[in-house]
Amino acid sequence: MGETEQVSRKQPFHAGTVALLGRPNVGKSTLMNHIIGAKVAIVTPKPQTTRHRILGIHTDEARQIVFVDTPGIHKGARQLNRNMVRVAYAAAEEADVLLIMQDVTRPLDAGTRTLIERFADGRLPQPRIHVLNKVDRINKDRLLPRLMQVQQLDPDAAAYVPVSARRGMQVDALLREITRHLPEQGPLYDPEWFTDQSQRQLAAEYVREQVFLSMHQEIPFQTAVDIERFEETGHGVEIDAVILVGSERHKPMLIGKAGERLKVVGTRARQGLEEILGVHVRLNLWIKVDPDWFDHPGKLNDLGLGTAG
Repeated sequence: MGETEQVSRKQPFHAGTVALLGRPNVGKSTLMNHIIGAKVAIVTPKPQTTRHRILGIHTDEARQIVFVDTPGIHKGARQLNRNMVRVAYAAAEEADVLLIMQDVTRPLDAGTRTLIERFADGRLPQPRIHVLNKVDRINKDRLLPRLMQVQQLDPDAAAYVPVSARRGMQVDALLREITRHLPEQGPLYDPEWFTDQSQRQLAAEYVREQVFLSMHQEIPFQTAVDIERFEETGHGVEIDAVILVGSERHKPMLIGKAGERLKVVGTRARQGLEEILGVHVRLNLWIKVDPDWFDHPGKLNDLGLGTAG
């Protein structure tokens, strides 16, 4: 067989962007991290963990899928909440494929119905794939009625795929379905890349993840992380990070008795960063009270949480 004939039989390469959309805590970041094979988006049980657009890039010999993980679509009065929702809808407008996720262990509530109907109204021309997540946690006899409900809400969707993002069930089938709808073109990013986030951005997210995991109630949602220094040294990386809190009373709660809680946050964030960066990390943490950071457009832009964030 000649070289020209071999090339002609080679499968075409597909590349494009996929917007991950859904209500808070349906598993968007978990799915993306599983596919990418690295933790490029932090994951906690708290709503609003993802606050800005995050790219996760999956490349193999046949395709490059650029996942755009977006904040959960929700209602909120603060400027931060409004910015997060705008970021999600902007990602949908720019994507080649829309991946609309839901958690099948929760009822199909009014918020999820409204979300599905909003994208099913035909204003956006992109193909829609509905992902029904956490199927490993329900009985099969509950899945079929749920699938029928989603099909009734969006009968023109390209596909309806049940998955378990945590266990990786049906993820290969989902990737095949996504690939069918991507343009035939070369890679959009260097095949070696798995995210567009800088190391500084990853550091801020890893610290914030541990704050979310260590605190309860309203405190995580009034915290942010600002990286003041990220410096490569002969021994690795040294990072100075400021944790912003929204109230004076939150500061001692985050520090903990004899500084123990803040120490745990720092240790776990450092360990995660050393794993993903592959170098020794020295992480220095401070806490600063800033009562209106989540309503101040300038500060949100500084933190990468503006409408373009």
